[in-house]
Order: sequence, then C-alpha cells, then structure tokens
Amino acid sequence: MKQVVAANLFRGKEAVGGHLHFEDQQMVFKSHAFNIQTGTTIIPYSDVADVQPVSNLGFIPNCMLVSTKNGLQYKFVVWKRKELMAFIKEKAGLR
Repeated sequence: MKQVVAANLFRGKEAVGGHLHFEDQQMVFKSHAFNIQTGTTIIPYSDVADVQPVSNLGFIPNCMLVSTKNGLQYKFVVWKRKELMAFIKEKAGLR
C-alpha cells in the first residue's frame, strides 16, 4: 500500500484537504497550507479503537471514521477506503 494518500479530514464542517501518511507507529494527516484550518493531526495506531465506513452527505460512500480509545473521532474522505480500513485495523491489532 502507498504510504501517503490524498485525503480530507473533517474539522467541524470544513473538509480540510491534505495528505494522510502511514508511518510505522502512527498515521499523520498533514493539511495543505491554503485551508482555513491548517495543521497536523497524529493518530498512533495503539490509540485506535475502531475504524468504520461512513457516507459523506449521508449517501456518498467515500469516508471512514477512525475512533480512538479516548473517545475522539476523525472522519476522513479517501479513495479505496476498504483497503485503508483493513490496513489501519491490522496496524491497530483490531479484528
């Protein structure tokens, strides 16, 4: 699998564009500089409690929801979400 994929991360109502990097111990979202909300989001695989498919706007099947053990949720718009979800679950030790 690619180690970097294009993605959007919802921060409130804004879908922040950027790239999702898959590293050995964590996934890192790095936003493009021209978004209203910029910055880096780091999610260690050891913190992931669940990953599930969700729909964008209630009907577009292109999002995944990453939930952490401390209750945070991250909604990403991605291509090939099934592959990405399987990869994240494997790295997080989920079945």
